[in-house]
Amino acid sequence: MLRRDHHARARLRALLETLALLAAMAAGVIAWPLASRASPAPGTEAPDFALKAVDGRNLRLSEYRGDVVVLSFWASWCGPCRQTLAQLNELTPAGGAGPVVLGVSVEGDAARAAAVAASLRLAYPTLVDERQAVGRLYDVERLPFTLLLDRDGVVRAAWSSKEPPGEALVRRIEELDP
Repeated sequence: MLRRDHHARARLRALLETLALLAAMAAGVIAWPLASRASPAPGTEAPDFALKAVDGRNLRLSEYRGDVVVLSFWASWCGPCRQTLAQLNELTPAGGAGPVVLGVSVEGDAARAAAVAASLRLAYPTLVDERQAVGRLYDVERLPFTLLLDRDGVVRAAWSSKEPPGEALVRRIEELDP
């Protein structure tokens, strides 16, 4: 009887150890994509995406290769975002000179994004990230989050703070687009 009890305990222990190992491996497989995410770093290519603008157009980031692009992620409830959006509006002169500016609302609410764009009289496209997939792709954790891309789609600078990028952004744009 003792021998059978000993074997049963040994099998149970081996089973539990195997289950613990499988659980640890599964957790690693699930956690790896989450742990390995990071915002595109300066010097790396910005991931391509396509989103619908509040005016109904579908826009793809890669369509702007050849242009300097300012990409800004925002939400309607974010006060500093509104400051940044207004400041970026000054970068889009009527003549079309200057960088391409794209605002990306990460809330997923097209009506709210359109209302903010209208209230600020934004002259650049306002894109809506309905499923927050692009926000996840860019690992947007703090708003506003603004990126400067060169003509090849490479990230040259990033800002994520309560203060608009201001003069630092203007200087970096001038370096890329003299």
